[in-house]
Amino acid sequence: MNVLAINAMLQGLVGLLGEAARFVVCDGVKPSDGGAITTRLAAAVLAVPAGAIEAGQLTLVQADAGGDMAEATGIASWGRVELADGTWIADFTVSGPSGSGQVKIEVIDPPASDPEGKIYQGGRFYLGSVVLG
Repeated sequence: MNVLAINAMLQGLVGLLGEAARFVVCDGVKPSDGGAITTRLAAAVLAVPAGAIEAGQLTLVQADAGGDMAEATGIASWGRVELADGTWIADFTVSGPSGSGQVKIEVIDPPASDPEGKIYQGGRFYLGSVVLG
């Protein structure tokens, strides 16, 4: 598909996301697309607009550069982009940096014995770079 068409579709997605859309990170088994959320570990509220489009890719941007508070402790295994009302938009696999997830989670200064991608309740969750396209 032509990059101009891809950019137009992504611009429609940015418009749909609107205010308070989120990138949610969960643990447990990823359900079928749009299925019930397992344990929600953290949610990054997206900026308005939700990101920048360039060359057929949308880079999501977190609303608060200081991050959002992690809600639970667990190992991130999948994630979801959702609207403010919880409407499902897209699901992704998640892993630590050496894993095979579509989205990589990197924990800053984890305890040496912790598995990659472990998030702690009360810690700060930063979106970093999530690119769709």
